[in-house]
Amino acid sequence: MIERFPFGKAPFWLLAMAILSTVLVFVTQGLVAVRKADLVLATSAANHVEAYQDMIPAFERKHGVRVSIQLVHSRALQTRLQNAILAGTPVPDLVEIGAGDISFFTRGPLSDVGFVDLTERLEREGLRKRLVEPRLSLWSSRGHVFALPHDVHPVQLLYRADLLEQAGVDPSSIKTWDDFIALRSRFMKDLNGDGVIDRYLIDLPIGEAWGLEILLLQQGVSLFDARGNLTMNQPKTVKTIAWYVRAVEGKERIATQCGWGQSLYKAMRDGLAIFYIAPDWRTYAIQMDAPNIKGLFKVMPLPAWEEGGRRTSVWGGSGLAITKSTERPELAWQLAKSLYFDPAKLGRRFQFTNIIPPLMDSWSLPEFHTPSPFYGGQKLGLLYAALAPDTPADWSTPYKTRAADKLADVFLRALEHYRVHGNDGLDAVIQRELVRVSADIERYMGRFVLSRQ
Repeated sequence: MIERFPFGKAPFWLLAMAILSTVLVFVTQGLVAVRKADLVLATSAANHVEAYQDMIPAFERKHGVRVSIQLVHSRALQTRLQNAILAGTPVPDLVEIGAGDISFFTRGPLSDVGFVDLTERLEREGLRKRLVEPRLSLWSSRGHVFALPHDVHPVQLLYRADLLEQAGVDPSSIKTWDDFIALRSRFMKDLNGDGVIDRYLIDLPIGEAWGLEILLLQQGVSLFDARGNLTMNQPKTVKTIAWYVRAVEGKERIATQCGWGQSLYKAMRDGLAIFYIAPDWRTYAIQMDAPNIKGLFKVMPLPAWEEGGRRTSVWGGSGLAITKSTERPELAWQLAKSLYFDPAKLGRRFQFTNIIPPLMDSWSLPEFHTPSPFYGGQKLGLLYAALAPDTPADWSTPYKTRAADKLADVFLRALEHYRVHGNDGLDAVIQRELVRVSADIERYMGRFVLSRQ
């Protein structure tokens, strides 16, 4: 005789489901253990994950291994990874980090850095001479390269091609920033007669330092040099901050702040500004997020600060590092090269990102020569690649974020002065503030002697 479950049918099925779930958990864990990845790559770039998922199966087949990609928030990737490295707990074999993050992991003596030093590998395999050399600055510390560069990110200007054509302006005639400023009277307008300017020459940020940094880097002024010495206090910095103040305020104003996201795309559509700072990655973001401006914009090099000077700068970046704790460093190195430096794959990657890779021999691929319907038929790949070798070095240190914040402070102090006194004493105020913040940064750096070893 079969006895009934004493507590009824519902509890019986709940118990049965619980037992089944427990069994499935153990079975699943067993399968995961059997299929444990040989390499784990962590990244915070969601758009990179999709590209890598297309590329990794071929690598797995070639080497007979399994690779796992983990998408992690950038902040968690930075702080938790550093803590795990210090604690000696398991970490990914490879990590893709953002611009500036390398300095977070290279604080202290070089022997304590948790990433594999790639300097000799790059030299030994002849890779270094095939790369855009200045791009390695972003991933170096004290002469040692700790990550491979994913990109170059040369900067150009996006411009409203239709509005320049209507005004009879040939963009090739804009060779210097003085030429650019001379366009003010032709484009700065109150279009509806309400006394408010409706059109500006360029979109520049006021509360953020990235605009200033891009213009300084264009002139070869990095906040720090290759040895980690503070270099922001120099005559070009004074000149550039003064120029920027006049660009965003007062009777000589040429710029407005268009913001990000939908406010930016509306400004571009409405013609609030004619020109926009555009590294390669930004052209793709605009292309994806603002389809209604297709065909309105083209790109041109940055105006130079003097005739014949540099016509580009850099903004942002990603790099791939190998952790010292990996049990398969050679396999990790092969994967890193496969993802970043395989010419057969870089053309397709450009096609879906507009990002210029640092491997110069990849630029001859057909994808870099393909006209872009979104940008008036221009060959974006060729235009950005032509500027890539002239991009400036952008050195990383643990104090770069602090220095950028202080640079923004100097600008805001200069802006306050200009609103009251105009150009009178402006350069002197900027110089005084640069001395003050430089001393503050130097004192702060002096507290961390080990970071310079």
